[in-house]
Amino acid sequence: MNTFTTVGHPHDPVWQMARRKQIDELLTLSPTQLDRQLRYLAQQPAPKDDHEMVKRIMGEMHTAPYIPSALKGILDSTGGTTGNVLIRQDLEPTLYALFVKKFPAFDRLAKGPSNGLVHAATQMTAPDGLSLGSSLITELGTVSFTNTAYNRATFPIAVFATGRGVSFKEIAAVAQGGAPYDPTKTEMANGMTRLATDIQYYIMQGNASSSGGLSTNEGGVYNTNGIDGFREVLGAYGTFSGNNTIQADINSLNYMESMQFVAAKAAANGGNPSLAFMSMTGKESLDTEQQGNVRYTDDLSDLIPGVRVNKITWANGQLEIVPVPGNTIGSYNRTSDNQLVEDTYIIDESTVTLRWLYSESFTVLEIPSGYDNTLSSKYIIFAMYGLELAAPLFCGKVRRLAS
Repeated sequence: MNTFTTVGHPHDPVWQMARRKQIDELLTLSPTQLDRQLRYLAQQPAPKDDHEMVKRIMGEMHTAPYIPSALKGILDSTGGTTGNVLIRQDLEPTLYALFVKKFPAFDRLAKGPSNGLVHAATQMTAPDGLSLGSSLITELGTVSFTNTAYNRATFPIAVFATGRGVSFKEIAAVAQGGAPYDPTKTEMANGMTRLATDIQYYIMQGNASSSGGLSTNEGGVYNTNGIDGFREVLGAYGTFSGNNTIQADINSLNYMESMQFVAAKAAANGGNPSLAFMSMTGKESLDTEQQGNVRYTDDLSDLIPGVRVNKITWANGQLEIVPVPGNTIGSYNRTSDNQLVEDTYIIDESTVTLRWLYSESFTVLEIPSGYDNTLSSKYIIFAMYGLELAAPLFCGKVRRLAS
């Protein structure tokens, strides 16, 4: 079995290329094989840090303004900024691959560094308002000037972190009792499931900008520590009511036709939608609707290595259908008639970027045993992400009655 013990700084391009190669190899494995890989790696001694790279990275983290104070307290718990906490980069690629298997579109969305505690960028809110053919002028005529409507937007960056630990007594009891599992590996895998669920939740229905947002309306639950997700940004609520995004309710058109309608309208604005996020019940509804359509049931594509999804054709391309596990898309009461609905998001991938701080990937910290006077093995897994939608009018949503 292969093991990966990458040592380097997360900002180092060579390290990033090596990590990407490792992840691509791991994505060809099944979740069961990934579990076995993680179990094996968690039992291996921590990699040596002959060049004190971890010490330098810990010093940077301890002085960085975007690292939460609670995490700095852990980093400082073994004597100042000495960096005794170890970054387990050997575990990170396997944990990341497990995460991607649970939410494959996460790997498809482009990643980019944030330019601050919140990411500042120009957001297109409307194409130019000139009429068709209005750019025609005479030989020496005066050229008219116009511009696309832009909004100077900021995109919040949220900190996602979970701590996991196992007592020495449990580790010893499991090993000596011959039980066929590793409690440390189980806790870390459960930690990644928690992060996967929460990051999905905030990408889909996060609300950090509209204080009136609730679980029962289109804004979503308001949390200033979160990020603004698809539900709010692609809707018509609060801060984002002027985004001019395409919205459709399933009425005379069926589910597939409604998605094709939204994709075509987004394309008329200049976009090129390529993904459709929907709930598992939404996917079941679409499958039932298209049960007799052989082209739909046979038309599959690889979302990531080892994960195949359906796709549907629209006027200028194809939409890959990505069902999102769990209840992270959620439902709310539609403003027009108070009906309970859930969203399907039609996304132009080229306009969506996951912005990150510190590292593009997850960081795994191994806490020195005994730092808190307890006999236990502890890890912290954390990441910092925000969602940038550079052109909401190139995307859209379909509302269907919740089932």
